[in-house]
Amino acid sequence: MMSLSLIVQFLLASSAAAIDIPPTPTWPSGRCTDKSLTIPSWTIKDYVVKRGVATFQVENRASTSNDCCAFIKCSPGKENCDGSAGSSGKTVTWKKGADGNNVISVTEFWYCSDEGDRTIFTASGSTAITSCDGDDCVSPITYLAQGGLTLPVPLTPAQPSPPVGYDAPTCAKVGEDQWEVSGVEYKNYTKSQCKKWYIPEEICVDSNNSNFLSKGQYLSLNVTNNAISHTVKCGFTPSYNNYNLPAILRCTGGKFNEITLDVSWSGAAPNFNLKVEQLWYCLENPKTNVNPTVIVASGSSAIPLKCTSTPGITGTADDVVTICTDTASSRSIDGKQTAKQTLPPFSLITAYPVHGGCTFDSIINPTFYYRGMFFETYPYPVDNPNSATLKRFTAGLTGPGFQDFFFYENKAISGEGINTTYTCAVYYDGKPKDQHYNCTYALNPHTKVITQEKAWPCSDKNPKQPLYFTGTGKFDWSVDPYSTCYNSATASNPSVYCYWHDDMATLQPGVPYDISKVQASLVNILPPDLGQPTVKSAGVSSSSDTVRVNKEWKLVSQAK
Repeated sequence: MMSLSLIVQFLLASSAAAIDIPPTPTWPSGRCTDKSLTIPSWTIKDYVVKRGVATFQVENRASTSNDCCAFIKCSPGKENCDGSAGSSGKTVTWKKGADGNNVISVTEFWYCSDEGDRTIFTASGSTAITSCDGDDCVSPITYLAQGGLTLPVPLTPAQPSPPVGYDAPTCAKVGEDQWEVSGVEYKNYTKSQCKKWYIPEEICVDSNNSNFLSKGQYLSLNVTNNAISHTVKCGFTPSYNNYNLPAILRCTGGKFNEITLDVSWSGAAPNFNLKVEQLWYCLENPKTNVNPTVIVASGSSAIPLKCTSTPGITGTADDVVTICTDTASSRSIDGKQTAKQTLPPFSLITAYPVHGGCTFDSIINPTFYYRGMFFETYPYPVDNPNSATLKRFTAGLTGPGFQDFFFYENKAISGEGINTTYTCAVYYDGKPKDQHYNCTYALNPHTKVITQEKAWPCSDKNPKQPLYFTGTGKFDWSVDPYSTCYNSATASNPSVYCYWHDDMATLQPGVPYDISKVQASLVNILPPDLGQPTVKSAGVSSSSDTVRVNKEWKLVSQAK
């Protein structure tokens, strides 16, 4: 007979609120720069073919142009399509693809000025027309052409993948045999399996401590949603002060674009009950629909198990171990739909709204911050001040994609005297060689100007294909007047000693300097190999590399 506490637990689980449908992330109006770096893309709508001539509208999802869209007309045998006044800056082509579907390709040039300086963007993308074939047809759906940038940087931002099973023909099916439950195992230990405690219920000092098991309920099972052929392994393991199964056990998910599964377990050995509640996403009828839906359904079933109870490790009467398994290989649970909601078009394959980040900062306002600056030179002949070299040096450097990079006087790799170039790359951090980034500097102690080159990666837009930025320039530390400098050694062989002591130069992030030149590449140019003699060879630019000079981004090939 089910105990009163378990009956209450089951009633609470049965009456608990359903899974909440997560809100759909939506991009706010404006934010041209963020959108252009994150979702460069176009929608193709009102696609119609008459007597072999195609007409449609193209709208840039990133640009904040006041024009709604460009009206495009494409004729067979003509390389480029014609466009309305709103198509300025766009090149559109319409060609038959290898699979027989027509393919629309868009290349567009636009700019954003929402962040102050005008930033020029150039991107290209394409999409296949799948719901309109022949010389006379009307497409019932809108299409999305995802894009990749060539300016200001070579970047194809990653977009989220839709969840498993979203386009399965049975995706929206809710009803008989909705779920298959297998591998069910339930355990209950009335006392923790330990004879001698160092700290009760926390640290066991038995010789078999490796086999220590906490008191409480254990549950494991597999739940397969047959509509989307998706399986979740769900389980609960007790821990200190958390010994009993929660009324609702979250197995997975909870965020937008995630399949979410909750289970509720109730009853007493050997007769248990299982309630399943799940949220998943569907694109129903993709030939005629681009609006995905989110579905929530639930179902429950009795789960009789085969149970055995044995004395626990302590041998006391209140130490009982109950282990229950399912003799059936699997059990079916019918489902009932509890909620359904239509989502905006393409919301499952659109990157979430963001502002700023490593790539954004590296493009829009690339800045170096110096702090903790200090240097001392070796004595040099008074008649040859250019022979001064560093005896001691330290500086902290922060940039768009890195924080508090402190570097010191290191091995010289080229030059002599005040033109000596040192490496400031870190080699002994335990990271693989390809995760090291070039860093060099030279310091003129008389003018207090540091010539710096520093590389950094940004992977916030596409973790699988990071961008590698290199900032170079001359940075005049003397613009911060709060430094103490003095000459040492002898009058005939002086040396210079300087350090900065104001708050801006000692506190984070430091003294800001615009980076005069920034280059972006898909290839990481490694720092010099200190195991080999002499100078780092210059990196070879690829055709996709871009460079920012005088606050304007261009292809390297165009900037030369």
